[in-house]
This record gives sequence, structure tokens and C-alpha cells, in this order.
Amino acid sequence: MDNFFTSIPLTEKLLEKNLTLVGTLRQNKPDIPPVMKPNKLREKYSSKFGFCGNMTMWKPEVIQYYNHTKSGVDTMDQMVRTYTCKRRTRRWSMVLWHNVLDVATLNAFTSYTAQHPGYMGGVTNARRLFIKELGKELVMPHMRRRMEGTSHLQTHITQAMERCGLKKVSAATTQPQEGQVKRKRCKICPTAKDRKASSWCSKCTSPVCKEHKHVVVICEACMY
Repeated sequence: MDNFFTSIPLTEKLLEKNLTLVGTLRQNKPDIPPVMKPNKLREKYSSKFGFCGNMTMWKPEVIQYYNHTKSGVDTMDQMVRTYTCKRRTRRWSMVLWHNVLDVATLNAFTSYTAQHPGYMGGVTNARRLFIKELGKELVMPHMRRRMEGTSHLQTHITQAMERCGLKKVSAATTQPQEGQVKRKRCKICPTAKDRKASSWCSKCTSPVCKEHKHVVVICEACMY
């Protein structure tokens, strides 16, 4: 691990599960013993120590192992930077949340491809397509709840939902019912006419007058 993930409390937690980690720590961390900090009076390579719980051990092979495997975190950082949800912000909590989403998305892709080796075989942008599909699956329940719970959505919102594969199915109302919202100006008629409408488009939920609405007649036999 790199210094972003490595910490002594994490090491102790993993050690309880018989797991160890190799990583870097910044020099200003209070958990680092003085014997492990750089010192000009000591031998040049005297900082080759391995830390395990409360024990400091001379482990030259730890440094060799770290140098051999350290590219894993660097590769993760590079992959996260390629496809990221980060936006410019001055709130540190949002920066942390964006990083959590990026790492979680990468972990989800790694776990899914490990379970499904044939996923997107031969596609160079498989991770990008996976993130796109994952985002769509996460927002779909909220879009469906908004579409069903809101009677009149703006046109650009419904069009965006349709591009995601969600269409609103509702019948047009030809006569005002009890408790219905007040009539509004027809969307197609010019403003100068100020023609009020009591019918709503079943697709975009916009008000339309009798001149611009189309009624579809279906017999009772075909309806059932």
C-alpha cells in the first residue's frame, strides 16, 4: 500500500485476522518509532525495518518485497484518474466522498470481471462501459420513483429519462377531475392567444388544448 492507506491501527486490525501488509508511512506519523526515522548518524540503509504491532524488526526482505509489489497501488491510482467522478470543490468531505466512489467503482469492476472472465471480451473500454451501466442501475430506482410520484415533469427531464430507457405510461386526461390542478396555457398555442387547456400530454405531461390534442379511439373488445 502507499501512504494514503497505510496506518498502524489498520495493521493491528489485519494482524488479528492473521493478515499482514507492506506499505509506506509519512515521516510525521506519531506511530513511527524513532529508530525507524531517517538519521544521518546511522548506517545508510538502517531504515530497512518492518513494523508488526508493537515490534520493530530488521527485515531487509520487506523493502525488496515492497519494491517488487508497489506497482499495485500506483496502477490503481492511474486507473482511478482515468475514469473519475471528482469535481472541483473546496469541501474536503466531498473530496473524500469522490475518492470513495472511485475506489469502490474500481473494486466492483475488478470483482465482477473476476467472477465473469468473459465480460466484454476484447473490448478496450470495458471499464468505461461498466461504470456507465453501474451508474444507470444506481439511478434507475430514483428516476422511476420521481416519474411515478411527480405528475408534471419538465420536458428536458422526461427526455433525459427516456434516453436512459425509462418511459412514462399514462393516459391523457380530457376532462378536469376533482382535485386536479388548475388549467394551464397550451404549450403549442402562441402566448397571445392565452388559450387554457385542461388536457395533458401522456408523454411529456405538457398542457394541450382541444385543437392540438389527438384522441385515440379504442373499442372495448380491443381494449381487453
